Amino acid sequence: MGAVLRTAIVMPRNMHFCKSRATSIDLCAHDLALHSQNKPNLRIFAGGEEDLFSDVDVCAVTEPGKKPTPARFYDPLSAYGPQLIVVHQHLETAFQIINDFPGTPVILHRHGRFERNSAFKRWKYTRKLNRLCGIVWVGEDARNNFCENFTSVKTRSVVVPNGIDCELWSPAPKKKTVIYVGRAREDKGVFDLAQAWLSCADRLEPAGWNLKFILAVTDEGEQSTTDTLRRLLTDYSPCVSIETNLNATQVQEKLAEASIAVVPSIVAEGFGRTAIEAMSCEAAVITTHSGGLWEAVGDTGTVINPKAPKEIASAMLGLIENPVLRKEKAKTGRERVLRRFDIQQISELYDDTLMSLWDDYVSRTDKARGLIDHMLVSE
Repeated sequence: MGAVLRTAIVMPRNMHFCKSRATSIDLCAHDLALHSQNKPNLRIFAGGEEDLFSDVDVCAVTEPGKKPTPARFYDPLSAYGPQLIVVHQHLETAFQIINDFPGTPVILHRHGRFERNSAFKRWKYTRKLNRLCGIVWVGEDARNNFCENFTSVKTRSVVVPNGIDCELWSPAPKKKTVIYVGRAREDKGVFDLAQAWLSCADRLEPAGWNLKFILAVTDEGEQSTTDTLRRLLTDYSPCVSIETNLNATQVQEKLAEASIAVVPSIVAEGFGRTAIEAMSCEAAVITTHSGGLWEAVGDTGTVINPKAPKEIASAMLGLIENPVLRKEKAKTGRERVLRRFDIQQISELYDDTLMSLWDDYVSRTDKARGLIDHMLVSE
């Protein structure tokens, strides 16, 4: 990154920029800021939490427990005076900030698909999206889906995948553990994995294998899903465990010991951060091909169809009963992450991307101003 830009990173509603409840979006934003060459000139603006990340510059725009509405960002951003603003995920917050700070380039960082079914909504959002400085996507699937559906959007779309610190996400001596890490939601495939385990528990449990669910529970719906999952698996409690809202260090420890990780998503994922975390820890990964998950695992994972408990069971048994294949998948998975998703190279790519989008925006603005000046002189 050449020039120094005073940059504001905005974390809108439904995010938790803290150690105990961070979503994948929060972790992505935190890691990119922590490893940025521009870190001294970055400030994160987020809703208040009891344990906000302390290793980057954070400004809480609300008290803990209160949602950061778009209006909450105005005064803190005004006081900071950013030259560039990056808004994660939430379009309406980005559009409000564009209106509040005319002349300051705003980049939208999207972590999943953006779909609007009606022609009217696509037209309406196209007008707004063309006011952005740029859009950063976490995966090719999400970007391509957007470009196919919003053909009139001229704003540059660039892909920067998630990156992780491979020294932190590293393997430990393995246990006979199959693990799921993620949100406690039905569309994440948690019940498909539970059904798969139940269908072959009589073969897995006598061999000493166990199943761990590491769930992020952030609302009543996810708590309900967790409660249902506990009831479904209650008879298998000696070999099945469910833990909720672990911090990143605790999740790292669980993944480091696991031999197999399952990412059974039904919803089209923007990328697959959970998958690369598991791969970096040398867990053999079983995943669906939903959305951008295939971009994460490549040919190192066992890829199955979504909504297919029988396929999950077959894949688990295949890896458990073939330790040579399991270890080979685990080894090549970590090698892929080291080669493609290490945070150092991803943060450098991200820094360069932000600067490139900013340069383009400034160039367009200068040309427009030049044209206006020329017209005024001509008159």
